[in-house]
Amino acid sequence: MHLKNPGGEWVYPVNANETVHVAGPLGTTVVEISDGAARIISSPCANKTCIASGAVRSTGQWAACLPNSVMLYIGAGETDNGIDAAVW
Repeated sequence: MHLKNPGGEWVYPVNANETVHVAGPLGTTVVEISDGAARIISSPCANKTCIASGAVRSTGQWAACLPNSVMLYIGAGETDNGIDAAVW
């Protein structure tokens, strides 16, 4: 699981169980990583759409607080099943 802000990018295992505080231009966005998923649980933005977007748990899923310039996403091969895509 990747966390990005204007100052850099950090990678955490998707199976981690921790709370991460990420600085942004408006203040601190708080991300919870647990049970193979990550979600924004607190942010200083006005509309809180980032919190309402819910958890990301599969490759390619992402959530962001655009006003606070914080993004989290699951990269290729980071989920337990390791599947990037399926074609039927």
